[in-house]
This record gives sequence, C-alpha cells and structure tokens, in this order.
Amino acid sequence: MQKHNFHTHTRYSDGHDTPRQMIEEAVSRGFTALGFSDHSYAWFESYYSMSPEGTLRQFREIRDMAAEYRGIIDVWCGVELDGESGVPTLDYDFILSSVHEIVRRGVSRPIDSSEQWQRDLVNDLFGGSFVDFTKVYYENLTEHVMRNKTDIVGHIDLPTKYSLCPEDDPRYRDAAREAVREIVKSCSLFELNTGAIARGLRTVPYPAPYLLDEIKAAGGSLIINSDCHYRARLTCWFDEAEDYLRAHGFEKHENQRLNDRISGVTLWR
Repeated sequence: MQKHNFHTHTRYSDGHDTPRQMIEEAVSRGFTALGFSDHSYAWFESYYSMSPEGTLRQFREIRDMAAEYRGIIDVWCGVELDGESGVPTLDYDFILSSVHEIVRRGVSRPIDSSEQWQRDLVNDLFGGSFVDFTKVYYENLTEHVMRNKTDIVGHIDLPTKYSLCPEDDPRYRDAAREAVREIVKSCSLFELNTGAIARGLRTVPYPAPYLLDEIKAAGGSLIINSDCHYRARLTCWFDEAEDYLRAHGFEKHENQRLNDRISGVTLWR
C-alpha cells in the first residue's frame, strides 16, 4: 500500500481533527509524506472553507509541523483551491484544484453539500436538467484548472456524488471526456478520490471507469487520495484502489515527482 496522502482536511476547514492529530495518525500508519489541503477561502459564505485569518494560521501551523516532524515524515502545506477563490497569495507546496460551487446572478450554490441541495440547485438554475448542470460544471472545472497553477485535479466527476446525474447519457459522458482532454493540456495529474466511499455515499471512487479510460488515453496519470476528513479513515480503500487501477490498465510508478518541490510519490500511468 502507498504511504502518503495529498488530500487531507483539518479543523481549519471541514475536517474533524487537528494537523498534529492527522500527522500522528499518518506516522502510526508508516507514512512517508502527508499533504494538507484545506478548502481555500472564497467570497461566498461557506461552512467548509477556511476564513482569511484561519488561512494564515493554518499555513503557519503546517510549516511549524513540517519542521518539527522533519526526519520522521514529510509534511507538505497545500490547498484545495476552489474555482471561486482567487489566486493564492501564500507559498503553497502544491495546489489541488476543485469546483464545489455553481454561481448564477451573483449567488453561489453548493454542488455536493447534500442530495437535496443538489436537486434544488439543478431545479432552480437549470430547469431540472442534470445534463445542463454538469456541462457547466465541467466547463468551470476546465477553466479553473487552466487558469491556476494546478498540481492535482480534484474529484473530477464530483457531481455524481449522490448518483443523481445521468452517467449513462452520451451528452453527459461527452462533456466529461472533453473536460479530461482539455484539462490534461494544463495538468496531467488527476486524483483517484476515495472520500465518498469513506462517507458511505459510493462503492467506487472518482473518477468513473470510463473517465479512467479517457485519462489513460489522454496521457494523464493518477494519484490515490482519500480526501480525508477523519483521521481514522486516512487510508480508506487504499488497498482496493491499487487493485482497481491495475484492473483498468494502470501501472504503479514509485518515487515520482509531484512538482518541483515534492518527490518520492506513487503515481499510476
């Protein structure tokens, strides 16, 4: 099993543990690296994002933890950058780009906060059309990744979290595939995200199998992330993920570079 995770949340955003608790859990599991990626501050009111003050406190604390645990585990300070956030002003080690909101007429609506909220969003803004909703989502995600210095593309098919989207509809699949083909031009690394499995909402990770095929065909690669919000679920579905990727034709490559700062990671191509 791999020994790192680069999608980790703490109490600074919507996680349930402190950075130290997360690090201690990672150390106890034999990790070589842990990357923190709390949700970035954005202009809309959100229960899951860092505040401006919390953003700076989190950054400083993670930097302090990295120094304290040097030689035991590599601790990296990243951010899960939302599509509605500005360009980060802090010197993060990596950026994981995701889209959690759809904005219309100056109002932001969450995509994945609950099944009912997603239904309401689609009904209110897209006349009940999940195809139209997901087309806009994929356009926003593509633009977001291309606009920012993205190192990892987060849970690319997030709208499927509640199994409401018509994943077998060719129009939906065409929009998702086109997003992969465009995104890979700017960032070739996608995450295999097991977070919805940890929450009991899915039995397989993001991305869906047909998108795995598209990523591979486009020359992209994958990193296994647990999107961890509870330290007890830090390695949720990691063993299964390796078998899952091999079954879809991906090969494991260890000691790879994530970016110009971070090396020694496991990627799948």
